[in-house]
Amino acid sequence: MEEGGRGRERPFSLISGVGEIDDVRLYRGSKVLDLAAKLMGVTGKDVNEVFTPELALDVFYAFYLPIPSIDENAVKRLDVKNTRDAVRLGTVANLLSSMGLWRVKPFTSGDNVTSVVAAASFLERLMRQLSRQKLEGGSKSRGERGREKSRDGGSGDSGDSESPLASSPEFEQMMRSAVEKALETAERDARTAKSIKQLLSGLGVGSASTLAFDESADEILRLARETDVQKILDNVEGIKLAASKSRREARFSRGWIRGLEYGSDLERVHYSQLVLPDEYFLASYANSKLLLYEKVLNSARGPIYVLLDKSGSMVGAKIDWARAVAVALFKKSVEENRRFYARFFDSVAHQPISLKPNTKPREFLKLLSYLARVKAGGGTDISGALKAAVEDILSTPRGEERVSDIILITDGEDRLNPEQLEATLRRAEARLHSVIIQGHNPYLKKVSHRYMSVKKLETKEALKVVDFT
Repeated sequence: MEEGGRGRERPFSLISGVGEIDDVRLYRGSKVLDLAAKLMGVTGKDVNEVFTPELALDVFYAFYLPIPSIDENAVKRLDVKNTRDAVRLGTVANLLSSMGLWRVKPFTSGDNVTSVVAAASFLERLMRQLSRQKLEGGSKSRGERGREKSRDGGSGDSGDSESPLASSPEFEQMMRSAVEKALETAERDARTAKSIKQLLSGLGVGSASTLAFDESADEILRLARETDVQKILDNVEGIKLAASKSRREARFSRGWIRGLEYGSDLERVHYSQLVLPDEYFLASYANSKLLLYEKVLNSARGPIYVLLDKSGSMVGAKIDWARAVAVALFKKSVEENRRFYARFFDSVAHQPISLKPNTKPREFLKLLSYLARVKAGGGTDISGALKAAVEDILSTPRGEERVSDIILITDGEDRLNPEQLEATLRRAEARLHSVIIQGHNPYLKKVSHRYMSVKKLETKEALKVVDFT
């Protein structure tokens, strides 16, 4: 404690308008720094101590605020002769003066999640760039510094050692170059992260909770760096679903009010009928002429199940298009409040992924990851895949109306037994929608509720696949 009983003075952000870094803001900075460390494959304690939560917070606000500027009063508090403060000031000053920052702004301004993603991505690349340089002073990790202080009985220095490099022209050039390279990575990751979040929001997944998105920032950043995820997002962008017309309803005396009708069900009688004279009320009841509330409940329906062929012939544009269709079908399952399955197959049926109607953001991110990580290869066994799908559907809870939809996307020809396949589908009360990419399968055409032969892998064809009732 300092004289007068006051604790150590709190640090200030170098970004104008942010001010004192309290515990909540310091936690945000630590979260960003830990995420950057995780990308490097280390823990936060193993990061060079010149990279502090305060620096991470400054970087976050540089991306988050619409027009950030440097706080000159906060700069005066720094000791630019030591490496830690020099790196912090050099990073923020070069970041705010770079045109690259304004290329990232459309994806991060006012957006908590994409700003965290951009800041962590930026710091990870910056740390890698500077690790190739010889930073004198403050070059130890926070874990090493802590162990030294422990051995010295807590009397070790603060790590703010002076460095001739910190004030040299070489240092300034090094910082400028490192910041520009880090911004290139941050722009790419922030762009993809924004697309993922917009897709999530459009689906209504987690839309009621900003916290749910914040908790998924690490997974969003990891996915943003997968090339196949960006291909999926590019393909699915143009698939705009019309308002669902296939939601089915069943009359139920204690359901939701949809309108008014005539009848004799006393449980649904309209309040206006209660003031009628007894004789008139009884006559209306006898003739089913009482004014009633019309009440309905949405009928439960079986899953939407997507079977994706990943055999060797599906490599390239075919599997990219099929993945985008799968995401669009997931959109449809959310709108219709139905469970969703996706399963890849080749000569064997691979492990499926299943999502409930009211899924959380992290669950949808698992679907994107599942779709992106599978590579084309192998043979084709359509019969085995359909049998596996039927078993999955039979294991789901039954609803009032069991009709399920299996969407099979393949380019392969496979000899099938139509009678046996029809019997298998009947067991699950499932309709088969066959989508044959640039090919034809007469066996599937015979047993399919809907059969499509896709000639061109375009958005228009994808919409035809998804738009069914």
